[in-house]
Amino acid sequence: MSRIHLKAYQWLLRAVVELLDIFPPRKIEKEEFALRKGNLPEDYQAPETGTIWIHGASLGEFITLKPFIKKLAQLYGKDCLVCTSTTMDGLRHLRKEEICGLSTLLPIELPAFTIPFIEKIKPRIMLISETEIWPLLLSTLAKKKIPYGIINGRINEKSVRMMRIMWPLFENAVSNFSFVLPQEKHYQRRFKILGVESEKISTLGCFKYDFADEQPDQSLIRKRFGLPENRRVICFGSTHPGEESVILDALEPLWPTLNATVIIAPRHVKRANEVVELLKEKNLDFSRASAPKPVAPHVILVDTLGELRNFYAISSLAFVGGSLIKRGGHNLMEPAAFSVPILTGPETFNFRYEMMALNRAKAAVTVKNVEDLRQAVTDWLNHPEEFAQTGKKARAVLDAMAGASDRTIAHLQQLHLLP
Repeated sequence: MSRIHLKAYQWLLRAVVELLDIFPPRKIEKEEFALRKGNLPEDYQAPETGTIWIHGASLGEFITLKPFIKKLAQLYGKDCLVCTSTTMDGLRHLRKEEICGLSTLLPIELPAFTIPFIEKIKPRIMLISETEIWPLLLSTLAKKKIPYGIINGRINEKSVRMMRIMWPLFENAVSNFSFVLPQEKHYQRRFKILGVESEKISTLGCFKYDFADEQPDQSLIRKRFGLPENRRVICFGSTHPGEESVILDALEPLWPTLNATVIIAPRHVKRANEVVELLKEKNLDFSRASAPKPVAPHVILVDTLGELRNFYAISSLAFVGGSLIKRGGHNLMEPAAFSVPILTGPETFNFRYEMMALNRAKAAVTVKNVEDLRQAVTDWLNHPEEFAQTGKKARAVLDAMAGASDRTIAHLQQLHLLP
């Protein structure tokens, strides 16, 4: 039955690709469409020993995967690593970082595209970050007896339900997993519900805690954005609609005495113009991070990708957004990596484990509204040493959680899937 469903899916996918060939969407770049057909540089030659194929969906995943990929490069050589991304932003990041021998987009999973791609890169294993399960691609790998599995795994209940409903399509891909390495126990339970055999599952932790040893050059960052060495910085990171207005209302009476530069980094860069209007309403002097030679006024608006970690690195106080609204928060450990005191809203349900650990250590301050946020910033201004101690506690919490990258490599070596 699953074979019939895979064939039907393949025919449907082929029809979509043929339509796109005839009527290409304007937003798809010529290079992108070529890469999605599995095209590789003509001079690319995979090492004779084969490659380790690492796949991530997006920019955010490859930022998280970076320490893991760098450890693999140290062990096996950069040329042995092939990284594929689902998105162009992820690919641009890979090209910028130059952490693997080959970076490209994941081909559309039609055998006509994936088989030549696989034969060219010669993978000895495919490591899939987090959740992505491509039924045709993984069935092709299974036929070629190339082991594959999920690292840094997580899956939500909605995805489990959807895949169970469409089980004949996913059955072959799931049953042929060589390993599934979830981040946490509740993800482990969901993979079991999905049908992954218990003996193939090992919970090894989350990669997002493994970036702590990579410290950006703070002097270079400050120089780039016109920030003097002694200038304090408050970073409001990964903010969402509704949060910037709360932030600016909280800061409004503090500007006359606030000897600090405020960084506002919307989660989605495309919202930058929306935040510009709010800043203009408040008559605040600001510059964009993308400006050729930005000079730090009251506010720097981050309108570029992949910069947030650099701004956390030079901050004296950080607010992690997505938490004043019912979004569930964002990675609280990013500022913790630099021992930066953390402020967060109450809506952190996507990071319950991290929030529990930070609260136990008294390493974060929760604010619920304009008044709470204003008071927290005022307390920081009046008692910076006390807040600095909470930042050190947050770093200690992060250190206790780190190590998933090393555990994952060791586990794959024990399974004899990596040398």
